[in-house]
Amino acid sequence: MAVMIMIRTKIDDMLKLLKDKQRLTVDDVARELKLEVKSVEKIAQILDKVGILRLVYPINVVAKAWLELKEFKKDENIVQPLGQLVDEYNISGLRGHATGNVKIISSEIEKRPMYFITMPQVSIATRAYFDGVKDEIAKLTPLEQTEIVKEDIKKGFDIRHKVIASVIDRDLRPEKRNLDSLCGILLREMYGLGEIEVLIADDLLEEIIINSSHQPVAVYHRKHGWLKTNILPKSEEEVENYASQIARKIGKQISLLNPILDAHLVSGDRVNSTLFPISTTGNTITLRLFARNPWTIVSFLDKTNKVLSLEMAALLWQAIHYEMNILISGGTASGKTSALNAVVSLIPPYQRVISIEDTRELSLPSYQWNWVPLVTRAPNPEGLGEVNMLDLVVNSLRMRPDRIIMGEIRRKREAEVLFEAMHTGHSVYATMHADTGTQTIKRLTEPPIEIPASEVEDVHLIMVQYRDRRKNLRRTLEISEVAVGPSGPEVNHIYNWRARTDQFQLVRAPRRYVEQMNLHTGMTEKEVAEDQEEKKSVLSWMLEQKLNQIEDVGAIMKIYYGDKDTLLKAVEKKLSPTKII
Repeated sequence: MAVMIMIRTKIDDMLKLLKDKQRLTVDDVARELKLEVKSVEKIAQILDKVGILRLVYPINVVAKAWLELKEFKKDENIVQPLGQLVDEYNISGLRGHATGNVKIISSEIEKRPMYFITMPQVSIATRAYFDGVKDEIAKLTPLEQTEIVKEDIKKGFDIRHKVIASVIDRDLRPEKRNLDSLCGILLREMYGLGEIEVLIADDLLEEIIINSSHQPVAVYHRKHGWLKTNILPKSEEEVENYASQIARKIGKQISLLNPILDAHLVSGDRVNSTLFPISTTGNTITLRLFARNPWTIVSFLDKTNKVLSLEMAALLWQAIHYEMNILISGGTASGKTSALNAVVSLIPPYQRVISIEDTRELSLPSYQWNWVPLVTRAPNPEGLGEVNMLDLVVNSLRMRPDRIIMGEIRRKREAEVLFEAMHTGHSVYATMHADTGTQTIKRLTEPPIEIPASEVEDVHLIMVQYRDRRKNLRRTLEISEVAVGPSGPEVNHIYNWRARTDQFQLVRAPRRYVEQMNLHTGMTEKEVAEDQEEKKSVLSWMLEQKLNQIEDVGAIMKIYYGDKDTLLKAVEKKLSPTKII
């Protein structure tokens, strides 16, 4: 259990009354607590069943039913671990249904930071009442909708919230400030993942894992890396129920016959689950959380993140502006998709964009009105209905795109179609697994992908992302151009990150890139450099003005591509963005 922020209810007041008075009639309790008699009787019947109090109906029909308190297990307070406070912040979910206070504490026992969360809870007696009304709420709530889009999720939440609120308000008459929190506890227990829902509401978490019911839930924190939490699953059955619940919502199944679940939720989050005995220590769940506030090129530049330098960002923006093809590579969880999202947000608003992903992770600004996001679909249990990445890549070419964004290149046919799109004049951006620019070229030209060397030369820039697991930081390891060598495509390093100094370094001025810019735009080498300086000044101004949200970037790009002179004057005079947006 997580540490509790205890919400006191009329049920707790009822027990205090009985403790003081020993025995009271149902009518007396209703009068004292300002509740309806039938509500008090209903609560008493529930608490009688679990042995918290006795509800006695006298033989004499004229006499009043009365209550008396029994001995029962009291609530336990969990003590905060000893150690130094490293970080602290609050989290909040929709309508307060997932709220909590997070403390990152350098634990004296663990010898490393721990994720310590406090969240609203209720007493054992109030929880017994909640368990008793779940069937009633389930009958009042319409059948679970097929929640295939975010609007359906919100609609389903609103319906359930309204039903639960009506039952709790009628029975307990709680203070208004507590009603949402009480509804939240029941909502996440009946229709969510219990206390895990509060962790999902934390935007600083990338991963939530359950290894078994015998170990605390663990999280991967954007700032502090892997951390144990103070949440412990109640049982293996609870973990299995969570996995089954997730599977049902997306039309899948996990059972002893199908003990592995690998799927994407409507929210974009990815879930993997395994059941015992496939995972020998117990049932597991791994949730990879989709970023609620997408990274932007400006947030990459922020000194607290320092993913790349201003010069590197200006080069990437220029490449996007003038329709150069970019591949983004890196290892697992190195930030490839985040980098892709950051750079494609710089695309001019008047162009048609088609994105192709296994799950919706990209999030473009609303100014990009001509964007069609496509996602793959797994086959149904009969093996029918699959729509794979290749199907979508081929189909995208029939949609007259100016830009094609592909989540990840994995197979030969996907790569062949994508490079054919480059060859026919489409501007293409994609990610793939490779640790360096040189390795990216090798992966493309060697089996199993095996693209002809002449086609790989259609790639203009390779951006490589790197994650240092020891220090929990992400950096752009290199930006390189693809040059034409005597034996095929070669990598020419333009910018590199130096690990020893944590600095970005210009290695060599681009040559082929400038030649391609001259070929496609007519710009001279000097004009290419001046254009980069111009973009660098805009990015520096955006950084100073803290325009780091995706809609902020979208608004500035709209002005840049529509009325550049006005924007450049504002940048030169260091005006507030409110003067031009």
